[in-house]
Amino acid sequence: MKEEYDRNKFCYLYDIEDKNEEEIYCQEIPSSISKIKKLYISTLAMDFPDTVSKKHRIELEKDWINLLPSLDNITSLSIRHRVNQEYFEAICTMKNLKTLFFWTSTVEDINSISKLKNLSSLSLDSFSRLRDLSALKSLKKLRRLTIQNSFKVENYEMIGDLIQLNGLCIGGNFSGPKNLVIESLIPFKNLKELQHLDMSTVSIRDKSYDVLLEMTSLERLDANWRMSDAKRTELKEKHLSLRAGFFVDYDFVKNEFFQDKSW
Repeated sequence: MKEEYDRNKFCYLYDIEDKNEEEIYCQEIPSSISKIKKLYISTLAMDFPDTVSKKHRIELEKDWINLLPSLDNITSLSIRHRVNQEYFEAICTMKNLKTLFFWTSTVEDINSISKLKNLSSLSLDSFSRLRDLSALKSLKKLRRLTIQNSFKVENYEMIGDLIQLNGLCIGGNFSGPKNLVIESLIPFKNLKELQHLDMSTVSIRDKSYDVLLEMTSLERLDANWRMSDAKRTELKEKHLSLRAGFFVDYDFVKNEFFQDKSW
């Protein structure tokens, strides 16, 4: 039987610690909370039955805020909740977090994230008021970073200083659809350790695509930038490590995937 093509090959963004550990989904606080390592809190209003009152949801939010700082057993937290500043501050006091995924937030100040010294994977999705990413420079163990649907951020270029990154996803709103526009790839040229870059919903204003050739460790690129077929072919031929991702697998002339690479 012909082996099926694996579109997730070289997908370093999700190659997280304890990935084989069971993730426990919660709304209410379970009695087993002190034994859980990977926790998924799903408490957006839409996640509850209609019978659950707003008052109860507010009380539950307060309970989680009070409890989370004491949960030294948690190494991975995914939080499907509209996280406010108080909630964010509570999460940033958790001592042993390595993986942290936010689904949506009204936070304006992320400076407290510098307390999460062991963080290696971080996802900031739909941070509607966030402007400054400078605090990320303090996360020396960070290897995988995702920031999406956060259009008010004013300094995406500072990510180029996070030279230890293996995986990076920057994007707009995929379901919108709405692309994030950044000025240039030049600030990212020093990401020599980067193996996976996902800019599927990003437009590059100055079209500085040659910077990719300076990302010498890059193996996977997910992007659908508009460029001539000759330029795309040149980049793929000159980049010695690049071998996977939408940029490689898709035929932009015929508008279809190359043979044996259908996703």
